[in-house]
Amino acid sequence: MQKEYATAISLALEHAHNTPEDAADAYVTVAQAYERGPAILPAPEYIPAQSKLVSRTDRQNAEYYYRLALSINPSHIGALRRIVDYLPDKSDERRAFLERAVEIQPGTITLIDLGDYYRSVQKDFERAYSLYCQAQQFAPKDQTAYLRLNDICRRLDRPDEAKEWSQKWKDIKDTRRVFGPASK
Repeated sequence: MQKEYATAISLALEHAHNTPEDAADAYVTVAQAYERGPAILPAPEYIPAQSKLVSRTDRQNAEYYYRLALSINPSHIGALRRIVDYLPDKSDERRAFLERAVEIQPGTITLIDLGDYYRSVQKDFERAYSLYCQAQQFAPKDQTAYLRLNDICRRLDRPDEAKEWSQKWKDIKDTRRVFGPASK
């Protein structure tokens, strides 16, 4: 298995070198291989010398290549979504990447992650509430948004609205169709 990751990394780096317009995508592929694979490889000769000074852990190599992808394409949604997992929860850099990801491609996970940042770090409950509402509208059958809305409404001293969000989730859960043996 180690050889497959080594080959994938080598081919992606070669592609980045030979096809600069695809470099950001190729670097994300390399980062993903470092996230998944056990192999830590030295950089090929055509990678600048300073690039060889990356850390020797898979996690640090993955972060390095996500950053490299973002240096080429600051709007690369795949790199934006993954780089935040390598940054401290309370960092401004993490918030900035989440904000950019939400601007480019709002989705439940990024909206909730950004809402969590505003709720937990900034204690800006109104901003968190707004982001959780967007997440709920984006994916109305996702339980996480309802749970966060219930929690944030309690923090905002709006217990009736908190109960409404819980009831809305219960109604959705109860109306879901059951398939298979449980449906009989």
